[in-house]
Amino acid sequence: MNASQASRTELKSYLKSRRDEVETVLWELLPKPDGMAARLNEAMRYPLEAGGKRIRPLLVLIGADFCRGASQADLYAGRWWPEGEDELRRALLMTACAIEMVHTYSLVHDDLPCMDDDDLRRGRPTSHKVYGEAMAVLSADALHTLGFQILASVPERFAERSYYVARDLAVACGYPGMVAGQVVDLEYEQKQGTEEVLEYIHHHKTAALIRAGLTMGARMMGGAGRDVEILAQAGMKLGLIFQVVDDILDVVGDTAALGKQAGADEKLGKLTYPALIGLDQSKARVNALRDEIFALLEPEGERARVLLDITTELVEREA
Repeated sequence: MNASQASRTELKSYLKSRRDEVETVLWELLPKPDGMAARLNEAMRYPLEAGGKRIRPLLVLIGADFCRGASQADLYAGRWWPEGEDELRRALLMTACAIEMVHTYSLVHDDLPCMDDDDLRRGRPTSHKVYGEAMAVLSADALHTLGFQILASVPERFAERSYYVARDLAVACGYPGMVAGQVVDLEYEQKQGTEEVLEYIHHHKTAALIRAGLTMGARMMGGAGRDVEILAQAGMKLGLIFQVVDDILDVVGDTAALGKQAGADEKLGKLTYPALIGLDQSKARVNALRDEIFALLEPEGERARVLLDITTELVEREA
């Protein structure tokens, strides 16, 4: 195994361990499927139980680690939390769970017949196929609001930081961000668009929430100023990489590997990079964005190594 393969193995192990930690708290924070609203609570848990990459909650933790200057060696060795900082650990994990709930609400809505009309998500039938459209909408609404409720419930010591964290999330998922991106995405179905329009869609619909993951973690750690700005810039570029690769995989991937219907973008007449500029130029765009992230983060030294490893992982992902 060469050094590159060893680093990638370490990264995957690290991400799995931190993902497991987030999910332990996630199941604790979600309502149990009992009582008068048992069906609602069950429907809230359903799309989260399918797993997923948990990229956004992981970026919360990585943004925090960047601000405290954690080294790649320490992180990959499992030394994640400052000694005696149990309340900080709790606040960061709650923040990570909040963004995952908000992201998952958006996926449930995105799959609805009035949106992208998808039958498959993360290898399972979509929420509206299992629970019906009304319950899918209501359970997603409940996840959305629960995310913000959790941010308002972090240990009191971090209440002021949580104000800025909640603002980042609201901007990213609301009308200035994800909702605006979804609206323009729908408006340009079966229409001829431009790269300017496409970049608007991707920046708002996908990249805004990925950027928020990094900045929310930074703010909950107490970061501000230059650190938050660097992470915001890196997050937008990383979000664009994620979406362009998604567009490419929709063309070249297969349904079993993706866990969702391949070729759905073409069927709906979506404005995507492969449709607009072709596969080769789309791949070149991803590589250019990767280079921009490396140019931005490499001067930050050791504290940026994990984020750089994740950038490479997202560029090369196949599902």
